[in-house]
Amino acid sequence: MDNNLIDKDILYVKYIKHAEDVCKSKGDRLTDLRRAIFEILIKSEKPLKAYEIIEKMREHGKRIHAATIYRILEFLSSNGLVHRVDALNAYIACTKNHTDHPSLLFICSNCSRTAEIDDPDLCGSIHKNLIKLGMSSNNDCIEVKGRCENCAIQATMDDSN
Repeated sequence: MDNNLIDKDILYVKYIKHAEDVCKSKGDRLTDLRRAIFEILIKSEKPLKAYEIIEKMREHGKRIHAATIYRILEFLSSNGLVHRVDALNAYIACTKNHTDHPSLLFICSNCSRTAEIDDPDLCGSIHKNLIKLGMSSNNDCIEVKGRCENCAIQATMDDSN
């Protein structure tokens, strides 16, 4: 069996357990519908727009209205379980356990692959520089666009042809 699949399965269980614990600690529940949407985001290779989530729900035989999706995404976001990726107008499961600083999201401009890192020092530095400029951030995510390794390699190969 592929060790990568085992690692993904372990992470998947860990994320679901974390989501259940977060909801329980706030007196809420990770309902079946919330769980289904969270699972779709966990398993996705890239951030998903609300209507892409609706389509994936349909593939699983569940019909859901856009307003319901947005309410659930707001619930998951307000509990720190998903992030809204403003640059893509899409959502991604939170893979880090951070509450005292924003997320750092690196977004590939070519394929939309998004990676989250947890770096409180870098967030602190950004925050200090914003204060020096007389500004503040109103987002829970800092988004950086660039090119992922796969797209950079592909671009190099395309340029050499």
